[in-house]
Amino acid sequence: MRNHLLLFMTAGTLMLSSCTKPEKKDQKEPTTATENTTSETVPGNLKLEFSGTDNFTIKNAKLKVSLYGVDENLADAPATLIAEHEYEQKSVPFTIDFPVPADAESKINPKPTHGVKYYIATEWDSDGNGKANEKGDIFIDHDKAFPNVKLNNETQKIYVKTLK
Repeated sequence: MRNHLLLFMTAGTLMLSSCTKPEKKDQKEPTTATENTTSETVPGNLKLEFSGTDNFTIKNAKLKVSLYGVDENLADAPATLIAEHEYEQKSVPFTIDFPVPADAESKINPKPTHGVKYYIATEWDSDGNGKANEKGDIFIDHDKAFPNVKLNNETQKIYVKTLK
């Protein structure tokens, strides 16, 4: 159910972004640091900084972080899981190095033709009740910012909150 919700949110975001972006011409435009393109260089690791303003209580330090990718112009295509890693964190804020496979873009299905959008998802039973991503757990704060990431060497912020 949570994966479906994430897919619907991603689809909505992609639909909105495709409606507001100017149409690209056939000319090659220089790539800026804020764009993802099919020719980008994939670093060995993403540096992700998780932060939030809540007063976090962590009873279960184990969390799973996942990286998804999707063609940025396909609003109805499901995102593809590219990599997933487990971590242990006892406090927020924290920073992790997330290993990214060199062939990240080639794992995306359907194959991207107009650039790639990547985002992060988490699964964390931080309150230790045996159920992840439910009331009382630490979760990505989609209200503050969608967890889009770029495969580059910059530290990227992921905002989290306690689900209420």
